[in-house]
Amino acid sequence: MTWTRDAADPPTGPVRVRRRGPRPWRVLVGILVVAATALLLVPDRLGLDGVLPFVAFVLVRAPATILVVVLALLALAVRARWWPTVVPVLLVAALSVTTLLPRVLPDRPGPDPGPDLVVMTLNVDRGSADVGALSRLLHQRRPDVVVLPEAGEPFRTRLAPQVADLGYRSWSSTPTAEPDAVGTTILAGPSLGPVRPDVVRGVSFPWLQISGGALGPTRLVGVHLASPVPTLIDAWPAELGELHRWCAPGAGPAAVVGDFNATADIAAYRSGTAGCTDAGDAAGKGLLATWPTATPRWLGAQLDHLLAGGGVGVDGFDVIEVPGTDHRGVLATVHTVG
Repeated sequence: MTWTRDAADPPTGPVRVRRRGPRPWRVLVGILVVAATALLLVPDRLGLDGVLPFVAFVLVRAPATILVVVLALLALAVRARWWPTVVPVLLVAALSVTTLLPRVLPDRPGPDPGPDLVVMTLNVDRGSADVGALSRLLHQRRPDVVVLPEAGEPFRTRLAPQVADLGYRSWSSTPTAEPDAVGTTILAGPSLGPVRPDVVRGVSFPWLQISGGALGPTRLVGVHLASPVPTLIDAWPAELGELHRWCAPGAGPAAVVGDFNATADIAAYRSGTAGCTDAGDAAGKGLLATWPTATPRWLGAQLDHLLAGGGVGVDGFDVIEVPGTDHRGVLATVHTVG
């Protein structure tokens, strides 16, 4: 008798399982995730760091990189088969880390060719910083130079009497009729001697430069650059380029201090400040956030800087806080050229 296997009978030989390739929608999702990661972490490598909204992403590159790495590792732990997407995401994060590392690795001590000056800067947020608290800080720390962005003549006249006993001379880059938001004030201690102020125009908010006296050939300029908001986004990179006047080779000894509204993650900032040393980066504290004060120091952006160029040295770096403003200040020591 001849037996025939019914179609419903299970196969008696080995069964081959046909493996399906990745579904097209999964490939598309993976590509979109990697592309979104690149836009979030390294828009400067794509030439988008001067374009809204990507400029906002790059300003918080450090915390964003930490977040992406944590989420990627969690995704890999939950579903190991997601590795084709997770691995490229981690590679983008690694590229971001390479740009951040130099800012947390302290440099060797810089040159100390001349007298030391303690310099402080604090954006006083349209003149709203607590004048009494700022006065107490100045009495405690006794900086030789104080640069106060968003402090016009109204704020200067409120602060000056409270620090008169310290011997500060002070100037504002704007007249009394102008609001604090557009001005920058500089206080120069008696150790500087007879310095002279000069207003730097041609920018959104006039800057203020002092020279002479104990500064010798060194120029110190207090700056408040345009911020990358829709109404100022076109002026912002141009003003970053203006920093070449103090940082470019051959520009001479200079210290540039204030609110730059930018970090070293921005290509225009790196270009404009090439030739200058950032006090925060030199101290290995380049990722300490000076804005906003509503978040911890590890979450935010270091928008406020003290730069030294043309042979001027810089060391020490401290982040200080005063109530009433959304910025933290910075304080460092500048070694002027004798």
